[in-house]
Amino acid sequence: MHRSPWIALTLLVGLSLPVACGGDAKKESPVAEEPVAEEEAKKEDPVAEEGPKEVKLELPWIREKVSSEMKSGTVLTYKLSGTDTKGKEVDDDYRCVVKTSDSKTVGTVCNTVNKPSEDKGANMVATRDWTKYSPFFAVEKPTAELVEVADVTVPAGSFKAVVVDLKDFFGANYKVWMIADKPGVYARVEEGSRGPDDKTAKVYELASIEAGS
Repeated sequence: MHRSPWIALTLLVGLSLPVACGGDAKKESPVAEEPVAEEEAKKEDPVAEEGPKEVKLELPWIREKVSSEMKSGTVLTYKLSGTDTKGKEVDDDYRCVVKTSDSKTVGTVCNTVNKPSEDKGANMVATRDWTKYSPFFAVEKPTAELVEVADVTVPAGSFKAVVVDLKDFFGANYKVWMIADKPGVYARVEEGSRGPDDKTAKVYELASIEAGS
């Protein structure tokens, strides 16, 4: 039977169409490119992958870290303001120094700078056992109440801290901002009254840190 050239041409075009369409579909698909772009983004931005370190509402230090970080010669200076026991305004620098340090005990001296205290024993070395708290602003057999995790800004800089209320049976009480990654260092300390006739309301803000050796 004789076939028309037009019929033959139509058959050839019909057979070629699926192959051509299939080839074009593979070339235009962007699905294979997305994972590659995502992997490249992770390599270029490792901080986004790890995320910030979380500070939990718990005591951030252990005794061993405090004793190893607060070496002999360490000096912390605070900006002091507020009122003393008699209600008189205070405005001074408060300096604390680690005088002695071994694996068991620490000896410290703290005093105001511009108007040094003349109280008996003010410049004597106070020796005590290491604890999971700062060797400065010591509280005997403390009870600790966790308050919050907070960002705090003081003259020495901005820090992430765990805020804790410290009290002892002698009446001493402090609200302290424990710098999470600096064992033994309080960024801020609020010292309260020890009794009905005591008008103490002092604020200490960290101004500088000098590391010991």
